[in-house]
Parts: sequence; structure tokens; C-alpha cells
Amino acid sequence: MKTIFSIAALIILAAGSVSAQNFNFDRIYQDAEKYTVAVDLVIEVSFGMQTTEAESRGIGAVVSSDGLVLFDGTSVNSDDPLSAMAGMQVSAEPKSIEITMMDGTKYPAEFIGVDRFTKIGFCRITASDNRKFDYVKFRGRGKFRLGEWLLIYYLLPDFVTPDLGADIGLVSANISAPEEFVLTVGFNSLQLTSIMYDTSGNAVGVLGNLENPALSGFDASRMMESFSQFDDFMPLLGLIDAERLNKLIENPPKQGKVDRGWLGIYLQALTSDIAEFWGITSPGGIIVNEVVKDSPADSAGIKTGDIIISLQGTPIEVNKEDNLPIFQKKISEMGAGVPIDFEILRRLDGQIDTLDIHVILAQAPISPAEAPDYENDDFELTVRDMVFADYSVLNLERSFKGVVVKEVEPGGWASVGGMFPGDIIQSIGGEKITSVIDAKTAFARLAQDKPEEAIFFIYRDSKTLFVNIKTDW
Repeated sequence: MKTIFSIAALIILAAGSVSAQNFNFDRIYQDAEKYTVAVDLVIEVSFGMQTTEAESRGIGAVVSSDGLVLFDGTSVNSDDPLSAMAGMQVSAEPKSIEITMMDGTKYPAEFIGVDRFTKIGFCRITASDNRKFDYVKFRGRGKFRLGEWLLIYYLLPDFVTPDLGADIGLVSANISAPEEFVLTVGFNSLQLTSIMYDTSGNAVGVLGNLENPALSGFDASRMMESFSQFDDFMPLLGLIDAERLNKLIENPPKQGKVDRGWLGIYLQALTSDIAEFWGITSPGGIIVNEVVKDSPADSAGIKTGDIIISLQGTPIEVNKEDNLPIFQKKISEMGAGVPIDFEILRRLDGQIDTLDIHVILAQAPISPAEAPDYENDDFELTVRDMVFADYSVLNLERSFKGVVVKEVEPGGWASVGGMFPGDIIQSIGGEKITSVIDAKTAFARLAQDKPEEAIFFIYRDSKTLFVNIKTDW
């Protein structure tokens, strides 16, 4: 058995050696070093009452003459599915970004945002000399062949010279579901966002990661179940292609800007057992468990109990709960204002009617990480506006108002006084609080009056209570 394995390994190595002759390493390297950069970030990571700083270094690429840079944004991605739980979201924000060119020149950069699907981050170099930069141009091409070889130049540790090392891998599969993705072998997660070149020397994309859709939903219990499966930890690395990259470069994601599409339903998968029980022959679908009032679904006439079986004429083959995020992602990526057509089954008086429903998607509600916030230095806490996820997770009526305690500094007035992340402040010193603007005004009044204690009326664990916080002006 060991002999067979050794022979197979030798064959692969030999094939790699032959394929390497097809790459013009010197020419590609000369191009790569013009626009490949090192991206050094200092990130402030906050979770409830804990705040710390972390450093991250990775590879990036200049993608426009005015200094737009893409990089692996995983470390600054705050779109955490558990972030709505009790307001305890993880916040990871870049405090500083430094770009180092391959000739050693360093520039500061301003953070722009992270694409929530590819986890590619963007920043822009702030050069005082208005320099025009060399940049990579990604070239689209046809289908990639199984066994086709691809080359990357990846970032080496900063204590060695040269800065870049070469690596090759091959196309192992053209994945069609849950999305089209060119899977590769031979690369590793430390090389993410390295530019990928074909044997003609064209920059055809960057190295990315295909995520398990079951881990991208907002159902915490489903996420915890998935954590027990080893397969979910196996990275699927491959090509984020030129077409997708060029769209992102043309319109980079901006922090705090929401452009995701939103339908406004709570949903369940049409499993084979449910389909059989109801006498439905569809290979899958989306069961509408609830329709959000005044949402696009509500306006279009979708009702609780409806079963969505096709989107834009394509069958929805969602037949298990783990695949629900595939449908959610499609809706989200379509964007706000996009018209879409559904085919829907509606059960009524023992009959099943088929309906065609036209919906115009709205802008998705902002996430907790995107909500406006306010930090008060006196009480050493940060509050944010309530968002849709808060009402959903806590089962609150939309008439309920307040601000969510996002962070509490250990040892500060708020911490000593018994305030916790996730508390919802409804009044401060008798003043009704409906937004961070109200909270800012109330805190300013406390700073002016300087009372010996401040009384907060809060909502915690499905009940209300008063919290008296001693002050030391």
C-alpha cells in the first residue's frame, strides 16, 4: 500500500514539474511585484466587556490607478451570525492600515469595507504625492479544465528576502452548487487573495474560500450542530474569478452601507417528508412560516403557509434546513430594488393552487454591527440603535424602543453599577430613549447636572428593572 502511495505521489510531483515548464515565472513575477503589496492592519476587537488589539499581515493587490487595494478581509469581518444574541456582537474594526509596496515604499490607507460573501476587503492608499499606481487587470476567460494548472505568488514572512514565493496548484473540480466555483488543490488558507495566473500569464482571479452554506445562516442552533461535523472545517479553496472581482472593484463594499436585497419572510425548508405528507412533487422549496408586516413579501401578497418552488423560473431545490442559506444568499445578492418572480403553491381547503407572484426586493435591514452607535466616556459604555434582528431574536413588538448596550468597559461607572452588554436602555434619568441621538442628549445633560447617581430604566431577560449607577464627576 505504501509503495502504491509513493508511486502516486511521484506521478503527481512529476506532473507538477512538467506543468511548471508552461509558466514564464520571471515575466509573471516582474508583473506581480508591480502591484502586489503587503497589508498590515491593527484591528480593535471588542466583545461585550472585552476590548483588545490584534495585528494582521497579509497579501494584497493594487486594483486601480488611484490606489484601491483588495486584501483578505476575514479578520475585519463583523457580520457575525451570533451578533444579535443579547446584543453581544463581535466588533472588529481596523484602527490603522499600512500598505508596503514590493520596493519597500510604505503608505497609510483608509478602510473601505468587506464583501460579506467573498470576505474580500478593500482599502485605499492615501498618497500625498497623488501618485498613479500600477495595478492588476483581471481577465475573464472560459471554463477551466480539470487538471489545469494555476500559479500564485504569495507573501513570504517579513524577515526573509525576497518578499514573494511561487506556488502552483491544479483545478480539481468545477463546482456547480451551492454556487459556481473553480476548486483547486495545492494551495493553503495562508495564501488567500493571492493573485492566480493561468499558463498564459493572465491574472484570472484570486484565491478564495467556498463556505459551507449551513454556516452562513442566522440560526444559532443550526450553527452549533454544524460545529460537530469535521467536514465543515475542511477549507475548499479555489478561484474567485475575474467577473466577480471586477464588479467588486467597480463598486467596492462600503462599511455601514447596506445594499443587500430583502424579502421579509421567516422560512423553512420543504423537506421530502413534508412534501410527501402534503402530496407535493416539487424537489424542494421554501415554506413561508411568517411574513414581516409591510415587507416586500407582504406587499406582493405572499402569505404564511405559502410554498415558494421557483425563483425566476428556476426550481428551488432546497430540501433540508442546511440549504436554506443558499436561497437567502441569492435574495441578498440580487440587491434592493430588483424585481423577481416567484412560483408559489398555496394550500387552501384541501386544494393546492399555483400562483405567479411578482416581488420588488427592498433594502435589507441593517445588522447590529452596522447600527449607529455612541460611546460615552464618563460612564464608559457604548450603545447602539435597535435593529430588526433585536426585535426578531427577542420577540419584541416594533413599538418597543430603546438603545442596546453594545460594550461596557470593565471597572467603569456602568460596569460597577451593574450594566451589562445586551441590556436595552429605555430611559436615562427619566428621559425616554428611542435612539443613540436621544442617549447622547441624555448623557450630555447628566454631564452638565453632575448628579451623584444616574437612574437607568432597562429591559433585560424579558423583564424591566431600574439600575442606579453611582457617579464620580
